[in-house]
This record gives sequence, C-alpha cells and structure tokens, in this order.
Amino acid sequence: MDQASELRKRMAHQSGPRGVSLKTAAVTSGKGGVGKSNVAVNVALALQQERKNTLILDTDVGFANVNVLLGSGAGRTLLDLAQPGVLASDVVQTGPLGISWISGGTALPDWIQLSRDQVKVCFDKLMDLESTLDWVIVDTGAGLNESSLHLLESVDQILLVTTPEPTALADAYALIKVLVRRSLSARIRIVVNRCRTFSEGIQTFQRLVQVSKTFLSFEPGAMGYILEDPAVGRAVFRQTPFLLSAPDSRAAQCVRQIARRLMGGEDVAPAESPPSRRGWREFIWKLQHALGRG
Repeated sequence: MDQASELRKRMAHQSGPRGVSLKTAAVTSGKGGVGKSNVAVNVALALQQERKNTLILDTDVGFANVNVLLGSGAGRTLLDLAQPGVLASDVVQTGPLGISWISGGTALPDWIQLSRDQVKVCFDKLMDLESTLDWVIVDTGAGLNESSLHLLESVDQILLVTTPEPTALADAYALIKVLVRRSLSARIRIVVNRCRTFSEGIQTFQRLVQVSKTFLSFEPGAMGYILEDPAVGRAVFRQTPFLLSAPDSRAAQCVRQIARRLMGGEDVAPAESPPSRRGWREFIWKLQHALGRG
C-alpha cells in the first residue's frame, strides 16, 4: 500500500471530531544555523511517540530540508495541490514511526507564479486533513521575513530556538521584539539549543528575559533546553533523527521533555499568559496568506 492510500485509510477510520482538539506549534528562529529544523523534526517525532498523530509542515520555502533530516526523498509538495485530481493525502509523506510531513517546496518563484484561485485550491484541499491529526508542527523560515511572521500569527504556540552564541541571542531578541509588537507575546516559548550544560541554558534564557523585560516590558516563557551532544551531528550525517538513532542521548532526553511540556501546556519558566487556541481553519487561512496571495 502506497503512502497516499495508507493516509486515506487512516482518514476513513478516524472517529470523532479530532480536528476540534488539533493543536499547532511553529518552530522558528531569529537566524539560521541554530538547529531549528532539527528541533522541529525531533520534537514532532517525540509527540508521535506519545501516540499523537503529528504532521510536520516544512514551510521554509527555498530551504526545505525536513526530508533530508528524515532520510527521505523530496516527493510532492504543497504546490502539487494546485493540480486537478491531486488530494491532500497525495502530498503527505510518511516518515519514521508513521509521522506525516508535507514540504512547502524549494522554489519560492513557483508559488508566486500561481494564480489566486490556484492558491485557494491548494489550501482548501488541506482542510481534509483536519480529522486525522492531533498536532501540526510548522518548520518556518528563519528571520523576520513577512511570510514567516504570517505563519507565526496562525499557530497556538511559537517555539523560538536560539543558542548561547551572542549573535543568535541578538537575532532572537530582534524576533521577540517584532512578535511583541504584533501582539503575539503570549505564544512565545524559548528553546535554548546546543547548551553545554543546563546552567548555560538557564543563563542564556535569563539574558533574553532580562533584555525583554528592560526594553519591551515582556517576560517570555521557557519551553526547555537541549544539551550539546555529538549524537546530533552523527544523526544529521546519517540522515536519521537523533531521537531514533540515539534515544538515550542527552539531546533525545531533552527533546522528549520539551514534547511533554508542549502537550501539557507547561513551561520551565512560565510565560505571562497561556497560549490560546486558533484552530485548523484559521491556521490554513493564515498559511494561504503567508505562502500565497489569499
């Protein structure tokens, strides 16, 4: 049975309004090179291990690499939904543990060439996935581009990945500043990646908190810390998620903790207010505006 047939079978056997409880989280960063996509993939797999049907949506258009981290070919993309007869289940690929993922494509000009009606068709078809999923993890582009910011407006939670490096912290703060100005502060949760010790992770987070409180009168919450681990580099080289290739590694243990906090709505350091729920339809509408011309 091919991947599309398997997904259609899962959709046909779903019972109850699963879409009502569907949750969304975006994994983003102020700059590239902080391990954002790796965090997105492994957190999604950790949710899948917790028996949550999870979809990774790779919207880092032009730099989509979720398929590489999962050791899979590129396959079909969201763009293919513009073609007559192509269903949402046809563009969904299946990865380890049965996790699902969709690529946004690697060529931004291809999206620009679509008509407004074609873009609408693409995202109308995505509505069919609502009843099959518990979680959608969105891997966004890094930085302050308008498309990524539209996406961040659509999700329930924003996991902002940074590292202890000064440049990464500066770029993370720049993104926080924009998100606060867009009234998205309640959704922000910080993930400090590649910290040598938990103490370094906590200190890094506290530096972000201090500058945010001083200049923005805002205190972000912390979702967790991921320790520097040689298992991560080995996994990337082998194109296998480290959660699976090194399940007992320090990094894998950290990611599982983050996934559990994400499911439970818990923070290491609580944010000013809990995230609210937006729902699948609003998410799809925002996605249409971010990647097309809705």
